[in-house]
Amino acid sequence: MTLNKLCLGALLTICTFSSNANDVNFSIGGGYPYFVIPEVSLSAAQGTQRWYANYKIGLDDGFSVGFEHALTSDKKHVLGLVVGAIGAQDDGRECPDTDDKDIGETFGNIFGCALSGMFDTETTNGVGVSYSYLFSGLNEGGWRVRFELGYGEGSNSNEKRADGGVSISYEF
Repeated sequence: MTLNKLCLGALLTICTFSSNANDVNFSIGGGYPYFVIPEVSLSAAQGTQRWYANYKIGLDDGFSVGFEHALTSDKKHVLGLVVGAIGAQDDGRECPDTDDKDIGETFGNIFGCALSGMFDTETTNGVGVSYSYLFSGLNEGGWRVRFELGYGEGSNSNEKRADGGVSISYEF
């Protein structure tokens, strides 16, 4: 919970700085394990770097903030650091066995376990690295593909693990 508040504070900080800078951009995207990712970013260092904050919605949800730096002069290959939601995994909860003779209760438990199995993922909050390919260049409008990989802990289980994700987004 405190990491989400920290990420939200960073997002508000970026929005506060936007009144002093003309290079604030917005993007929307999706991928796996997060299906919708709205993002706000702030250009830095003559467009070769950027700070960003996003909210990831999908199998679970979470905030993340990051920093990216262009690796090439055309600013299409970008390496970055990300803190916050870096992925989502099954939390590993098992369904209880039922030895009841009541067929209605047995089918109810089977249906309940199947339904909860689809929604029992939890966000991994931690620190990671990202690689992005931007078709128009960093801080330019257009399409981007981002890969994230990191290490952290599950938001509910506190299990330590590696996690990651992939997304495609459009920057306006």
